Amino acid sequence: MNLRRLLPLLVLAMAQLTASSQTPASVFITAGQSNAEGRASSSEKPGYLDKGYKHLKYAFLRHVQDGKFGKYEFGKTFAFCDVTNYFIDKASSKDFYSIKCTYGGTSITPGQYKESEAGWKPVWYADSAWIAANRAYNSTDGGLSLALSLTDGFAKCARETLARIKGGYDVKAIMWHQGESDCKKAEEYYKNFRDMITFMRERIYAVTGKEKDRTLPFIFGTVPHGSRLYSPVVEAAQLKVARELPNVYPIDLRNVPLKKDVLHFNGAGTEYVGKLMFNKLVELGLVKAAPVSVDSPAKVSQKPSSEHSR
Repeated sequence: MNLRRLLPLLVLAMAQLTASSQTPASVFITAGQSNAEGRASSSEKPGYLDKGYKHLKYAFLRHVQDGKFGKYEFGKTFAFCDVTNYFIDKASSKDFYSIKCTYGGTSITPGQYKESEAGWKPVWYADSAWIAANRAYNSTDGGLSLALSLTDGFAKCARETLARIKGGYDVKAIMWHQGESDCKKAEEYYKNFRDMITFMRERIYAVTGKEKDRTLPFIFGTVPHGSRLYSPVVEAAQLKVARELPNVYPIDLRNVPLKKDVLHFNGAGTEYVGKLMFNKLVELGLVKAAPVSVDSPAKVSQKPSSEHSR
């Protein structure tokens, strides 16, 4: 091929490469209590997770809120977001950012569980007067507000890292699982859940300035009906909020298999939820990929754990 014919092709290729590099980096947020944090043993995680991640940048806000991202490394347990992130990673050609703020045993309504004799566990409560009188929780300095842990931590991530990305960043969704710890005051869940989603969206919008983030997609899984802390009142409240607020999407997890504690997703259940979360992102156009195959809950619960181990 002569130079005259080759030059236009080179120009086109450079233009496509430049456009790709200017595409905003995707940001995904995971939040909630223990089933969002992950309680399935890493010995049960699907083998493909051993391959690791090529593009994932990870920040866990409950411990440190310094705005920095690092490499994700598995510990003794794994979570549904680890599965979701794997499939996002496979579909990605550039770095994406995962922000996580989770704390086991936490409620949205205050005054349900004590951390110790010294005081109460932090909560996701987002009442405006209460928020004004409290501060973000972190494992070093205390504090009672997990909603502020998430939103203040996100603001620091934006300031220290995300705002410096060439091409900018785009917050795609909040993925949520929680509700078990509110079973004692289930009648208060509707208002508190609605307030919390609205608060998170408003605080994220205040950082990004993007109008779409006023109704940022909020994807949540319901509590399995087999859980010893399942509350039909909490579930009804969640589904009511999903009907009333825009871009709030429930995922039916009623039949997810649980560990022997009858509370936490087992290894197969954790993988199942992670795949459903990914497929919802695909369905909403938040990740450009084909949906992944997902077994029915009945088939998942019948699989021996060895099929999901390394």
